[in-house]
Amino acid sequence: MSEKVFEIAILGRALWELHSLNNEGNVGNVVEPRSVKIIDPNTGEAVTTDGISGEMLKHIHSEFMWLLDGKENLCDACKVLQPERFNYVIKIGKEKPSTVEEAVKKALESCDICDVHGFMIEKPTVARKSTIEFGWALGIPEVYRDIHLHARHALGEKEKKKNDEESEEIRSQMIYHRPTRTGKYAIVTVFQPWRIGLNEARQDVYSYDGERRKERYQLALKAYQLMFTRPEGAMTTTRLPHVVDFEGVIVYSTKPVPVPVISPLKEDYKAEIKKIAETIEGIEVLEFKGVADFVEKIGTLLSKEPYEMNFGGEK
Repeated sequence: MSEKVFEIAILGRALWELHSLNNEGNVGNVVEPRSVKIIDPNTGEAVTTDGISGEMLKHIHSEFMWLLDGKENLCDACKVLQPERFNYVIKIGKEKPSTVEEAVKKALESCDICDVHGFMIEKPTVARKSTIEFGWALGIPEVYRDIHLHARHALGEKEKKKNDEESEEIRSQMIYHRPTRTGKYAIVTVFQPWRIGLNEARQDVYSYDGERRKERYQLALKAYQLMFTRPEGAMTTTRLPHVVDFEGVIVYSTKPVPVPVISPLKEDYKAEIKKIAETIEGIEVLEFKGVADFVEKIGTLLSKEPYEMNFGGEK
């Protein structure tokens, strides 16, 4: 029988150049990049660095799941990436569960994305926590940031000047400023295969059989492979990231043991994780060097099985 996987953590440093994947918003005609304050664990000093929110990274992962999915196992909301997920299906009357347990069961049975990425339902009120978690991608000091000046020009501008149509010219032109960033980012994300299909309204029963659990487990892993080969986010129409490198460790547990999540902000994070794995039984570490190696190492997990809890005792 294949080895069973309880949890997986991906901890690494991604080098992305000239991207603008996540921003604070507009101040006038200037787009401001995300900034966060952290304690640099290597110096102990408080620093301001660049950040890409966990919400953005989770959104990227769910979109790749949607792209890979055959759509026959998605609810009506997730087929069109409606952000309310299964709550929308209930709101439009497509499903009418009478209990919390039934509402969660129907969502898990019908939708790959609701099961893996979680959802909230208003009536009956219940929230199903995501099986995938992302921390902020944090720039490892220092990230290089620039604001670039651009202008939108109107066609036939000179002719308009000749015709003394200055007001029309002003409406057609615009000066604006856009950011780019270059740097290494510390990535932390955890995937909990053991919770796939688990009806947490009861916490003691899976909603469907093992084969479908494995299919969803594989779908989530394949989405991880894609998101680090092709990160999508804000402003990629003109600032598609230059993906240069991704190195780190994949940590997974084969027993009901939470995996350690030591931040790649620390220079020695890999050594510390390996030491933990030597101490705690059931934790394995796969080191990867480069994007292609990461894809290959994640691929080795595809043949394994999602862990299934036996609520009368460990299986």
